[in-house]
Amino acid sequence: ARGMESDASNLPWRLVAEQSGGGLIMDVGCHVIDRIDYLCGPLTNVSGYAENRCSPAQAVEDYVSLSAKIGRRAAGSAATDGDAFPAIQSEGAIVECEWDFGNKEEKEPIDELVLAGPKGSLRMAAMSPSLPVEVLDSKGDFVQTLTFEAPQHAAQALIQMVTDDVRGVGRAPSRADNAARTSKALDAVLSAYYGGRNDMFWLREGEWPGQKEGSKCI
Repeated sequence: ARGMESDASNLPWRLVAEQSGGGLIMDVGCHVIDRIDYLCGPLTNVSGYAENRCSPAQAVEDYVSLSAKIGRRAAGSAATDGDAFPAIQSEGAIVECEWDFGNKEEKEPIDELVLAGPKGSLRMAAMSPSLPVEVLDSKGDFVQTLTFEAPQHAAQALIQMVTDDVRGVGRAPSRADNAARTSKALDAVLSAYYGGRNDMFWLREGEWPGQKEGSKCI
């Protein structure tokens, strides 16, 4: 992964399955999946695959492709319990995601999330909540830019709401159901690479089907 190149004996924790649960998808991609769930609704019919395309020093994957559909949020879930979520009514919409952490051809990393509909689309950074959002029309032409002032402490508001909920003086918007759905989606696309993820698969390193295919450097 760019900026994390290392030898196999000195890998950062994010690239060690025993500590992270997989490759960078577990540390980075999970937030994108969770964001889509929050904005649009839960992912259903999740499918995909993982590969190690060009990172021979690491045993974990460096490329992940995910396809899914947006489903109906269950009644009584955190986002329907008195809240107007999902923010974008998207049931039945198609989700296509790709993470290529081993790509060495791109000079600059590409971080992009596009929400497309019949009347236009929104284009934004997938991993930054404060960068501008571009609004495009149905032809893909630029309409306007939406800007946001980044909070001094990005997670402080949510931490405060969780703390207040525990103290009985407020209610946090998340009941962890979205986190469970995100974990399930990740397991669905990584399962074939690791030969299953319902056991302590990190102890089977060296026997993972995806690892045996070897780094492809394509």
